[in-house]
Amino acid sequence: MKTTSSMSKILKGLMAELGINESELARRTGVGQPVVHRICSGETDNPKVATLSPIANFFAISISQLIGDEPLSTDRIPGTFNPDAQGWRQIPLLPWSQVLHWPILPEKLAPLPTISTDIDMSQHAYAVAARDTTMEPRFPEGTILLIDPDLKPNNLDFAIVHIDGHDLPNFKQILIDGGHTILKPLNTDFKTLLLDKPHRFLGVMVQSRMDFKKKK
Repeated sequence: MKTTSSMSKILKGLMAELGINESELARRTGVGQPVVHRICSGETDNPKVATLSPIANFFAISISQLIGDEPLSTDRIPGTFNPDAQGWRQIPLLPWSQVLHWPILPEKLAPLPTISTDIDMSQHAYAVAARDTTMEPRFPEGTILLIDPDLKPNNLDFAIVHIDGHDLPNFKQILIDGGHTILKPLNTDFKTLLLDKPHRFLGVMVQSRMDFKKKK
């Protein structure tokens, strides 16, 4: 990756082409204004993919071009931007093995696919695909779940939780009864689980997406 000053120069140049300031870029991309300011001022050493992706998408360039690893296309028209990106952002679709570590990911991890959303979610929002049948019929295996890790689950919310000793986190409905928290699968073939072991909530589902007709 090039220096942060290179990225700052590129981003400020793109903003100047459109005549927008940091606040306007933040509004159009969903990236927090303080984060945009740190990138523009060169104060951030290693911005996350979840931050760079919506900015690059808005200016219709790649992340590599935004950070200066690749030059902007020679036939690019100054002032080009993606009108469909206004109010939208890209969040990463994580493999379940990386949910525990998000937003810190291995350097050698292959580029992650992303999901577009116009929902107001926190900076480190992510998506996962339902990995089993425990939440059927409402959430069949493969359903895309958009998760906000900054939200704490309330009664009847659907959330991602990791229980100590388990290899992977679980996606379940949360039932809070007095001082007890219960993990409820929607599939009646599976049992509810009293959450009485050390655990960590990794976010609350704010939206789900399912293909009703898959491509062959």
